[in-house]
Amino acid sequence: MIDTVGKVLSKIFGSKSEKDIKKIQPIVAQINALGPEIEKLSDDQLKEKTESFKQKIKDETAETEKNIAEVKAKMENFEELSQGESRELAEQLDKLQKQWLEILENTLDDILPEAYAVLKDTCRRFVGKSWSVAGDDVEWNMVPYDVQLVGAICLHQKKIAEMKTGEGKTLVAIFPAYLNALAGRGVHVITVNDYLAKRDAEWNEPIFNFHG
Repeated sequence: MIDTVGKVLSKIFGSKSEKDIKKIQPIVAQINALGPEIEKLSDDQLKEKTESFKQKIKDETAETEKNIAEVKAKMENFEELSQGESRELAEQLDKLQKQWLEILENTLDDILPEAYAVLKDTCRRFVGKSWSVAGDDVEWNMVPYDVQLVGAICLHQKKIAEMKTGEGKTLVAIFPAYLNALAGRGVHVITVNDYLAKRDAEWNEPIFNFHG
């Protein structure tokens, strides 16, 4: 009975996935709308976009970074601190680090459409170029479709993007990796297969190298 009611409500209001995708579609539209303008940029100008994203993150987090550094400097003199002072500084540091993360997440959300548009056009510029992947020369022929952009946005939003074989999970993963790497703290993409991990790293390497 409960299962039947759930199916009826899902037909009327839509599933959770359908609602999530509906919220993401305007972001995909933003990414695509930026395409024609970004296509006009030279390669150097496109690379400069990455630097401008990094600078924006630095500017937005600068004050909090400074406060974190000051607290850490005080904590280095732990021998001179009382137990209460140490605890207070640790609490301050924890609060500041959470604040830094919140600022970063808001900034990344803000630049996501343009950053994804930049990487999408990078993919377009590499079409027809070849390089060695797992010992074989492979020609790059991938420019993301909207469904792949939806998956890439989902991953950045800490959601699970379930995709079928052949729907381009490898291409999807490079978008949130690029976006989150702009903070300069490193990003890991994990593939639980040694061969695929090596293959995909070599496959995507020139795209990442293009942006430094």
